[in-house]
This record gives sequence, C-alpha cells and structure tokens, in this order.
Amino acid sequence: MNAFKEKVYQQMETAEELLHLYAELEKKKKMRDFLIKMEIHDSAEQLSVQLHELDRKLKHVQEMFDQQMTEVINTPSE
Repeated sequence: MNAFKEKVYQQMETAEELLHLYAELEKKKKMRDFLIKMEIHDSAEQLSVQLHELDRKLKHVQEMFDQQMTEVINTPSE
C-alpha cells in the first residue's frame, strides 16, 4: 500500500504543477493580447517566445502526468 500512496502523492504534485503552468500560460496569453492591442509589439513578441516555452513545458509535464497516472492505475493493491 505504501507504493500506491507514494505514486498518488507524486501524481498530486504533478497535478499541482500542471495547474500552475496552465494559470501562468493563460496569464501570459492575456498579457500578450493586451500588448498587441496597445501596439507594443516588441514586448508581445517576447511574451510569445515565453508562451512557446511554457507550452513546451506544459506538454512535457502533461506527458509525465499521464505516464504516472498509468502507473498509479496499474499498481497492484496489497
């Protein structure tokens, strides 16, 4: 049962990271859109680069989450 609890705890930590990344991504998208509307293109372009990096990291963490969830599901109960 300890292995199962440990995997669930790790999954919860990964889920928290995903939530944080989603929130950060949305915040930066809104800021980029605002900068574009204000015609501050240099800063908007810089935010676009940051958004691309955040999206890459989000996809990586999502893959990790999915893999861990599979492990949690397949953990035999003791």
